[in-house]
Amino acid sequence: MTRPSQAKLPEWRFLQLTLVICGWLLLSPHLQDHWVVQLLLQVFLINTVLVTLWANPHWRRVRGVLVGLWLLSMAGSLLAVLPHLIGPQRIGRSLVALSLIPLCAALAAGMLSFVFRERRLNVDGIFATVAAYLLIALLFAQVYVLLLTWNPDSFALPVPAGERPHHLLQHDMTYFSLVTLATVGYGDILPVSETARMMAMFEAVVGQFYVAVVVAIFVGMYAGKGRA
Repeated sequence: MTRPSQAKLPEWRFLQLTLVICGWLLLSPHLQDHWVVQLLLQVFLINTVLVTLWANPHWRRVRGVLVGLWLLSMAGSLLAVLPHLIGPQRIGRSLVALSLIPLCAALAAGMLSFVFRERRLNVDGIFATVAAYLLIALLFAQVYVLLLTWNPDSFALPVPAGERPHHLLQHDMTYFSLVTLATVGYGDILPVSETARMMAMFEAVVGQFYVAVVVAIFVGMYAGKGRA
């Protein structure tokens, strides 16, 4: 017989994931050791992978792909923390970004697939959409980090990219990505290169479309629940 606490446990999995993501966003810019930042990133990623697979038990063929992308990002993190080796560090940072872009896309898709499949309004579904939103912001942040890694002049920053530690650049781009996705646009960080400007425009469109779709879905779920 299933205990009530065990039955309710799945309802809070995306809540804990959202709290972990927010905690990582708040904590990472205050850490001085780059390897600690990378370690927390990998812990956050594996937690996200496990929760998404838990919510999508039919994703048997996708499991290997998700775990493989996570292992690639972990290998990139190891290269990125090597001291005094600029070449491997740049390759490691690029590997982390290139693995996180498809990984975040797949994880966000898995969370939204779970919400669409459930078709009922509950705590898990609400926080799944929040976590997916944050992952979309992280996805675009990795694109911006990749641009900065190979062209430091891609963005106009308050502190030049060459004088900024990499983990703080990661935080800067995550902040810029979330602000762009929400179409707030404070203007303290500006895309300069053509590629950066086009990606920022595309992210703003995705942010508006995401909110419109999620609101429509929740309204439909609420209406359906009221008729039941």
